[in-house]
Amino acid sequence: MTQRVAALKFLFGLMCAIMIAVTIKTSLQVNLLHVLPAMVHDPWTRATFIDFYFNILIIWGWVVYRENNLLRSLAWLALFVALGSIATSFYVVLQLSRWESGQPLDSVLLRTK
Repeated sequence: MTQRVAALKFLFGLMCAIMIAVTIKTSLQVNLLHVLPAMVHDPWTRATFIDFYFNILIIWGWVVYRENNLLRSLAWLALFVALGSIATSFYVVLQLSRWESGQPLDSVLLRTK
């Protein structure tokens, strides 16, 4: 079980690192605030934004349940909206890092006491 948790931490950590690198590289190539006005007229961009924010609400629903603390949950919501999968993958790595050997893996998914 410890190897699975380590593999998951590596996978989600790698996803976080890749998204940070992609975001930095893209930010150095083009300013989002300059291209966003033209992008919002594209139907696929609108559909992607709606999909993104619905996914954020689904993930945040789990965080609200898991954290059982409104202020901490609202802080995570702000991070998810601002940073997307960077914050999401970091949250998962953080939760996996709190897992202790001998605990069932579902303790990562369930509410802390």
